Amino acid sequence: MVRGMSERPFMQLYVSDFVGDTLQLSTEQIGAYMLLLMAMWNAGGSLPEDDARLARVARLPLKRWRAISAELLAFFEREGDEIGHKRLTKELRKARLKSEARAAAGARGGAATAFKTKAHTQANADVLTRHSPESRNQMEKASAFSAREGRERPGRLKKPPGWTRPKTHGDAANAIIEEIRGYDHGRTAAGNEGAGGNVLLLPAIRPD
Repeated sequence: MVRGMSERPFMQLYVSDFVGDTLQLSTEQIGAYMLLLMAMWNAGGSLPEDDARLARVARLPLKRWRAISAELLAFFEREGDEIGHKRLTKELRKARLKSEARAAAGARGGAATAFKTKAHTQANADVLTRHSPESRNQMEKASAFSAREGRERPGRLKKPPGWTRPKTHGDAANAIIEEIRGYDHGRTAAGNEGAGGNVLLLPAIRPD
């Protein structure tokens, strides 16, 4: 019964219809009728057709219940060993449909929220990964490797250790001329009259 109360926290009451339908009932009978309706609502739409139980619901002594129950039970429908109420059953069905619709909407909203939360969490994780020290080191290493790989393209030979750029033809000619001149100076100092003409024998080589 507590479960029923939690699922259906309120019962719809059409006051005008209720007053019009119960004009022939006494105050005592109206009170008993309302108690029966509320108990039936909480029970899910039906109550056992048992005088002792119905008397307890109506909060009346069993003898008094039997004295006034004939008029009250005329508002209910008998189904096997239980009694029900047509109007109350209709309202219960409406309340149940609304409850199911709200539950379905809540489930959809919960799924959407969970999806957004997961996406947000993943995005934050990606950001943290990109900005973590280890990730930055890895990206810097990859960037440096790519730059070095770009500089060392296939077809360009790697320079060996101690390599220097070759001298130009002019540099080579000047070096030869200076060597010959040094040789001629030595001959001149020794008294050789033909010294100093060796450079003139190399017309293709001129100093810059």
